[in-house]
Amino acid sequence: MRALVFSVAVLLLLSPPGLAQPVEVLFQAVITTEGKACPAVTRVKVLGKSTSGTSFVAAACSDGSRHVIEILPDLALNYISSCSTFEAVSGTSCF
Repeated sequence: MRALVFSVAVLLLLSPPGLAQPVEVLFQAVITTEGKACPAVTRVKVLGKSTSGTSFVAAACSDGSRHVIEILPDLALNYISSCSTFEAVSGTSCF
């Protein structure tokens, strides 16, 4: 259900400018839904895209926390991990 809600929200980004939500607001919702603190997303960086079409982005929050979010081909958003965990496992720097 959560993925469906976020899919619809991401589709709003493709709507006319008056109806679109900033992507930072959507990423903040994904992070806080996981129970993580993120008062506001202040920076976003694309980390890469898999051969299956899944994209990964890093989101930095105003409280200093950093997180990785997955964007599926159907535009659903999923929380992956903190950047520190992602960096330790993948060897890829978030920022």
